[in-house]
Amino acid sequence: MKIPPVKPHFFKPIQPGFKHGLRIPVGFLKYLKGHNQYEHAILKRAGKKWKVKVNGYRLEDGNWKEFVEENDVQLGFILVFRHEGNMKFEVSIFDSSHCDREYAEYLQEQEAHTGEEISKKFKFKEAANHNGFGQSQFECIVRPYCISKCYLRLPKKFAMANGLINKRCGVIIRDQRQRSWNLRLVTHNSIVHVVGGWSEFRVANDLKEGDYMMFEVVANGEKPIWKFHVIDLRLKISDVTTPKSQVAASTSADANPHFISTIKPYTIRKAVLYLPMDFVKSNGLMDRSEMILVDEKQRLWLVQLGRIQRHFGITSGWRQFIKTNGVHVGDTYKFELTNNGTVPIVHFHCKYTGKDARYHRSH
Repeated sequence: MKIPPVKPHFFKPIQPGFKHGLRIPVGFLKYLKGHNQYEHAILKRAGKKWKVKVNGYRLEDGNWKEFVEENDVQLGFILVFRHEGNMKFEVSIFDSSHCDREYAEYLQEQEAHTGEEISKKFKFKEAANHNGFGQSQFECIVRPYCISKCYLRLPKKFAMANGLINKRCGVIIRDQRQRSWNLRLVTHNSIVHVVGGWSEFRVANDLKEGDYMMFEVVANGEKPIWKFHVIDLRLKISDVTTPKSQVAASTSADANPHFISTIKPYTIRKAVLYLPMDFVKSNGLMDRSEMILVDEKQRLWLVQLGRIQRHFGITSGWRQFIKTNGVHVGDTYKFELTNNGTVPIVHFHCKYTGKDARYHRSH
């Protein structure tokens, strides 16, 4: 559908309360000369018209509810209103599941007439991926600070790839119940935080410490749009298949990366575990800050990673793990990297007695 490019337009992400009406952006009123003289506006789409009431800079009542119902408008959708004069608007509707494909076509159509006017407002993830920049999703765990301090830190790689560092803007997050949430992004010490409603979002989605989350980019523009998912870690852990390209420091092409060693006195005394540096580097663990250990009873343990003087390893969470699992000095263990995702997952085999070849360096 071609929309005359000479007509001014505005975008509206659909937010809670939309069934009662919709606000026209204040900055758009300059294009609506004499709008106070009109009591009604006409919305047009697919050959049909709906007469809605104009109340200041709100569209409401009249046939607004019919417009919403007949076009199946839902939270998270994006509506484009193009003014044709005399308070008549041609409306285009884009739902989040088809946003990349449909809106990319719309942009191509418009750019032929209006250059980059609209593309500066919205750059969708499909374009970003095709051009080799942008990261379409990230995974993270609900940490204690997410609850006590009411914000979420974004992984630095994701923030950098999507140009979010030092970008003060809103973000729309669509949850698994198709509700849309307006939050804000702020940067502090080069770390981007999700604030301004995070606490309400967390409570409404029943997020608890240790829950595993995934955020997927739907649109990347002045106000990004993300999809939110809670991932069942049990299912993630059950999938221990590792692509051959990720296999490093293992005994065969089909084995998961691992090493076998013995518990040293420092491990108990200092409550830390040093990891072999060649294992760390070959599996890209140096830039990770946390890891999930799976013990032999399939219990999950979130531990912290970091540098310990000239070493790198588990710096926090290890004490409780070894206490609960009865780990002692001299025990042989197998440290098996079964999922090398955003938060690595390791199966820790205590008192290991296997006879396979070892990836082992005294440390």
